[in-house]
Amino acid sequence: MNKKTLQKAEPYYLQLQQTIKERIWSGFYKPGERLYEAQLAKHFKVSRSPVREAIRTLINEGLLTMGSNSQITVYEPSLQDVRDIYECRIALESIAVALTAEQATDEQLEELEETLRETQEAIKKEEKERIVECNVRFHELIIEISGNLRLKKIVEDLHSLTYYYRLLNTKGVQRATTILKDHSDILDAIKEKNAIKASKRLEKHTQEDLQNLIRSLSIEMI
Repeated sequence: MNKKTLQKAEPYYLQLQQTIKERIWSGFYKPGERLYEAQLAKHFKVSRSPVREAIRTLINEGLLTMGSNSQITVYEPSLQDVRDIYECRIALESIAVALTAEQATDEQLEELEETLRETQEAIKKEEKERIVECNVRFHELIIEISGNLRLKKIVEDLHSLTYYYRLLNTKGVQRATTILKDHSDILDAIKEKNAIKASKRLEKHTQEDLQNLIRSLSIEMI
């Protein structure tokens, strides 16, 4: 008799963590909204233990915050926090893209090229989530190709908030088209193996992303 490999079910807290995360990203849970451990446990029909663990992990990721009175609320972006995180991204990703320009293989260049083709297709169909996913993938590939594992770990620590910002920052076909053009310019510099040009283009792209996000957040905060 053939032995069947049993697949271990994903722990409840990981399922809850992902579900709550997606609800924050989608706007189902609003910035500043208070979440209650007991209500979440009742809603998802689980004990409070996995809810508590999911909340702890999301606090570490920055998507939930705990006040001095132990109240749990959804992360509410501030202009200063946005600037701080984008400064980190600019510093880290500029190094990564320079390394990528120096050592990317033909196969890796094709992977980057494929993300641009997928982005173009997503823009044509106006698929916002897919556009954001392609955006994320392009930047993740640059980090991976750089080969700097320490850098990759630091960037991953910012992933949840960075993804959240990208959702806020990708509104409308025009903005998505601008991002695609920037990515294309960055890839051209990588193909030229011009580390300095690639780094400058990525920094310019990220700075423009930051300014666009600040404008969007400033309008929403009025």
